[in-house]
Amino acid sequence: MPVPPPSEATLVFDGTLAKAYQWPQKMFDGSERTFECYVRPDTVTVIPFLDRNTVLLTKQEQPARQTFWDFPGGRVDPGETLDEAVVREFREETDYAAGHLMLWKKKVHTGLIRYEQALYVAKNLEELPSLNHEEDGEKIELFPTSWDELIQRCLRMELRQESVMLAVLAMHYDPEQRAKLDAFLA
Repeated sequence: MPVPPPSEATLVFDGTLAKAYQWPQKMFDGSERTFECYVRPDTVTVIPFLDRNTVLLTKQEQPARQTFWDFPGGRVDPGETLDEAVVREFREETDYAAGHLMLWKKKVHTGLIRYEQALYVAKNLEELPSLNHEEDGEKIELFPTSWDELIQRCLRMELRQESVMLAVLAMHYDPEQRAKLDAFLA
């Protein structure tokens, strides 16, 4: 759940995907400034392992956006938990279910844009009957990718989400994170 704006904040914009708030903020020198924040839906992302050395990347096209590389994921719907959202998004974007999902990392963004971002890892994938994706408004291609290629893509900053690329690099280069990943994949 994102950090809410202060109780004295005024809702100045109520959009489909975000709400904007403003409030007067006392500064350390006694002056006052107008602060604002945007509260948006929480997000989930999953790094799906087809096997110990292969992940499933997506190449996505969405209207009015450049094509991008990413892992499956998306917004958390109203009333949905992070765990429910990651299962739904993974199924919708890949036609797979995960036999084992683990929350890897959660970050609460508390600045100008406020939301919770959850990263999961998945293994023991099962391919399910295909959903009809033609009306989804986005085109998603699946690319089995070796772990070594993924590391190179992250080093070249080729994925959409910087925080996910940093997490992948930590899984590879940080001994504690690597041990945690090895234990999950065992």
